[in-house]
Amino acid sequence: MGLRPYVDHDRCVSSGACVLEFPQAFAYQQGQALAIVLPGADELTEEQLREAASLCPVEAIRLFDADGNDVTPES
Repeated sequence: MGLRPYVDHDRCVSSGACVLEFPQAFAYQQGQALAIVLPGADELTEEQLREAASLCPVEAIRLFDADGNDVTPES
């Protein structure tokens, strides 16, 4: 199992970078302007997930390994 993305809603500022670049993996939560992870995120490579995390201007996208460790690249 690869990386699992998570969007920290306490940090998300709805920049939309993840939604625009990876619409199969991220969308806006219905009724709110907060990004959520879609099932399509499972189809992204680890490199694409790292890119998605790096696009977020406030580091709201976190990546976790199979053991639950936060392995999000530091910017």
